[in-house]
Amino acid sequence: MSEMPYNVNVWVDDRDDGRFVVYIDRGLITERGAHDLQQLLNVTATGWQRLDESFVYRALQTITG
Repeated sequence: MSEMPYNVNVWVDDRDDGRFVVYIDRGLITERGAHDLQQLLNVTATGWQRLDESFVYRALQTITG
């Protein structure tokens, strides 16, 4: 992905199979930085939990207008 829509720099896709896929604009991160971020997320992911969908939508609406 070379360019994100609406000038978004980071996008997280919460997939139905339980995985999260993080997209980061290439201009914001180096290959080494991407590798390090992947390692960090892999270590901390065990403590993540999904939030109630209505909470997420209210938070997004507050942030994005």
